[in-house]
Amino acid sequence: MSETTNFQNAPFNVTIEANKKFAYCTCGHSDTFPSCDGSHKTYGGKPIKFTLERKQELTLCRCGHSKNLPHCDGSHSSQKDSHA
Repeated sequence: MSETTNFQNAPFNVTIEANKKFAYCTCGHSDTFPSCDGSHKTYGGKPIKFTLERKQELTLCRCGHSKNLPHCDGSHSSQKDSHA
């Protein structure tokens, strides 16, 4: 479990397999970011859980400011520094 966050000012492209449960980290402390590793139990928050019906490449938020989590909405482009 990381003391610093893994948030950055760039999206994260990831391929999610069909019918595989995925838990997106919202606390930013997961050592397996963007996947949740349970760090939120220490730092707060809850993962966003989802399953896709077919294999897809997604662009996930890595800055923590997206209004459409877990998806990137371009909010990182208006941020000067990494997630505060």
